[in-house]
Amino acid sequence: MRRMLAKGRAKIVSATVSHRAGRWAVSLTCEAADLHDARRHQPNTDAAGWVGVDRGLSTFVAAARADGTQVLRVDGWPRPARTAMARQRRLSRKVTGKQCGSTNRAKAAARLGRHHARVAATRRRFLHQVSNQLVNTHDRLAIETLTITAMLANRRLASAVADAAWGELARQLTYKQQWRAGQLALVDRWYPSTKTCSACRTVAPAMPLHQRTFTCQACGHHADRDHNAAVNLAIWAEQHHAQIRDLPAGGPVTNAGRGEGTGPRTRAGETGPDDAGTAPTPPRARRGRPRRALSHNSTEL
Repeated sequence: MRRMLAKGRAKIVSATVSHRAGRWAVSLTCEAADLHDARRHQPNTDAAGWVGVDRGLSTFVAAARADGTQVLRVDGWPRPARTAMARQRRLSRKVTGKQCGSTNRAKAAARLGRHHARVAATRRRFLHQVSNQLVNTHDRLAIETLTITAMLANRRLASAVADAAWGELARQLTYKQQWRAGQLALVDRWYPSTKTCSACRTVAPAMPLHQRTFTCQACGHHADRDHNAAVNLAIWAEQHHAQIRDLPAGGPVTNAGRGEGTGPRTRAGETGPDDAGTAPTPPRARRGRPRRALSHNSTEL
């Protein structure tokens, strides 16, 4: 930011000072130029194709190409919440042991708040390191669509899933790929990437979590569970490359054609209700008594 301000490529519009968990922070709202061309992905420079990114708990991230080449694997991740749980319980007991409204209770609560902020900062720093390593080296990434809310219903895995922060990692990959003019494919939620053989495409029965090696019963292919899933994600992205996510719009790309006939036309860049595939759905039938017909003297507003 200092370099951009010195070169006139950025201008500070406003500043917001905040105090949280005993630390002061300044948030700057700036008008800045786009990311430098040297830091952006050049079009079609990655001839090797898509990179599938599989997220897990045993192996935090496993990234591989469709041909089976492994590009990144992160096995040991900090698990900040589980590591700091003993200190968190001790600080929480000190808070509840103080008299309500006292100065000592306020100090104990402030210490607990600083502890939570430190845990969140540790997790956030690790996620930024992983996302930067993926985005800086690959311009086409494919990640699976996870229903994290449903996973949190599992009482045995809820704490580990929440500690992993898979949703935050996907959010960082999304906006960082947009900054660098990259592509991000969201794999279908029901695509069986874990139990599909990356060699012969045979779908195996359900795999339990303790089974860390995938073995195909049809062709005998052996592979690591997470690596096999990452390869399948890359294969899916290559087969469905036309459905990649439009990052600025926040959804899949839809090219709607104009319908036939006369009528009012929309301006350039607009989508009208008569465009193919975007016609409004008819209203659902109203329940209860039917509406009374209007007389010839009444006026409907």
